[in-house]
Amino acid sequence: MKNNNRLLAWEITHAVVFKGKYSNLLLQNLKNMNAVSENDMAFITKLVYTTIQYKIYLEYVVNKLIDDVQTDEKIKTLLWMATCEFYFLEKPIYAVTNEYVELAKSMSEKLAGLVNKVLKNLFNDKKLFNVDIKNKKNVLPLKNGMAFWMYQKFVNDYGAKVADQIIENVNCEKSKSFRINTIKMSEKQFYETFNMDYDFKPSKIAKSCFTTKLNLINTPIFQEGLIYAQDQCSVLTGQIANPQPNSKVLDMCSAPGGKLTHLAALMQNTGELYGNEINPAKLKLINENLIRLGVTNCQISNLDALLIKENNFDTILLDAPCSGLGVMKSKPEIRIKKPAEILGPELVAIQSKLLDKADDLLKKGGHLIYSTCTINKDENANQIRKFLTRHKDYQILEEHQFFGYEYQTDGFYICKLQKNN
Repeated sequence: MKNNNRLLAWEITHAVVFKGKYSNLLLQNLKNMNAVSENDMAFITKLVYTTIQYKIYLEYVVNKLIDDVQTDEKIKTLLWMATCEFYFLEKPIYAVTNEYVELAKSMSEKLAGLVNKVLKNLFNDKKLFNVDIKNKKNVLPLKNGMAFWMYQKFVNDYGAKVADQIIENVNCEKSKSFRINTIKMSEKQFYETFNMDYDFKPSKIAKSCFTTKLNLINTPIFQEGLIYAQDQCSVLTGQIANPQPNSKVLDMCSAPGGKLTHLAALMQNTGELYGNEINPAKLKLINENLIRLGVTNCQISNLDALLIKENNFDTILLDAPCSGLGVMKSKPEIRIKKPAEILGPELVAIQSKLLDKADDLLKKGGHLIYSTCTINKDENANQIRKFLTRHKDYQILEEHQFFGYEYQTDGFYICKLQKNN
């Protein structure tokens, strides 16, 4: 059974690293199959995430003992996982070596000998885990599984002090947080009713938001729509938008519906709320969330946001498609992407077009809220500065850049602008 768990973890890790798949989706698919126990699922998830998180470092260590070009990618993946179990998950040498040699045998008897030799040499020489490279600036990123080009981007954008803090925090566990659905229950009533059962702590940055050490997805308070699992910065976005009751509001890119349903709650389920999502596969999830949370003031459309015709909005939220550099804690594969996949001009161009479209749809005196879950300055502050050069009738009311280390959140950017009369 243990070996089967490692085989399942290997299949997912290999697919993520070499085939560009997404770890969270593959793990969710495995969970949905009910093929493994809850404990086994937790082990598989931990092994997959940790291996991908530290893949760049694990590769550096393992490459001291193998020919990177000649070694089969399947075996390389297996060696990274074994090294991860020993070094980061602190499993016993004998158990790890034995399990992975057996797993290698199921792939190739010939290569099982190589795995046995490499792991024995590696586990018996702690010096091999040291980072000894000429570029001393790359020691910290490499130890934390971060590509140097990505670290350098953060240095260029925000300075070395902030970049170092981002790197040191990127492998920390994100805080679990949720928003009270005030459509169904007030924050005060919710806290007084349930805090003794679940031990919540109020968020330090967002109203109607709490942190917890528990997974609340399978609890009655989640299933009955009293809460929505949501990052603290994401909740803050709705709070900053602050749409008024009986106003006309648009969420241009709505999936999965967290911010959309928050806007509905802030509007007290009144007025006109429009949610748009370009991906038809995500409409079901949005509608399920609307029903569970009791939202009744919302209309959903399935359009490219550039084609939206309804206009004259009081408030528009553009939670734009982005590189996702702020969510590396929960999507570690982002850090092993190539520079062109992260820093290419396509996303910035799309964001720019969406901002211009939002201007077309917003009434004078209205508010435009732009947000992303990235820490790439070109998609955030620089993007807004370019927008302001094109649209002189706007002013910034609020602007926030979170890096993730401040409150154990996602990295997040929020900017609220007003269109002047």
